[in-house]
Amino acid sequence: MAKKFTYRLEPILNIRAFRTNQAKEELAKILRLRYRKEQIIEEKKKYKNNLLVAKYSSGKASDIQARIAHKAFVEQEIEKYAQEKNQLLEIEKLRQNKYIEAKKNEMILEKLKEKKLEEYKAETQKEESNFIDEIAIMGFIRKEK
Repeated sequence: MAKKFTYRLEPILNIRAFRTNQAKEELAKILRLRYRKEQIIEEKKKYKNNLLVAKYSSGKASDIQARIAHKAFVEQEIEKYAQEKNQLLEIEKLRQNKYIEAKKNEMILEKLKEKKLEEYKAETQKEESNFIDEIAIMGFIRKEK
């Protein structure tokens, strides 16, 4: 009876797979944050465009100053969110590199495991073939006697 295939580096492979999943989750988290910042920026730009297009009936100096100040404030917010998005892009690149490295390390062990499994299958096939040959030889010897 053939023994079961065991891969002695399986615990290390499991750890690397766990690290790959962690890196993937971290990358996904950063991507969600960046997409949310982009949405906020788009919303602020639309709001700013609406402010520019809006016609005001009041012509008081204080109202005009308030509108100008509000537009400037919205522009500052857009700039602030754009800077935050750029920071998130840098973090995203770092996390992406970390994920790629973790995936590469996992794949190395996966390939090694596949190679060992193929060797195991070849060895098992050879043992089975030898066993069948031995049975055939024993049967031939019994017939001869």
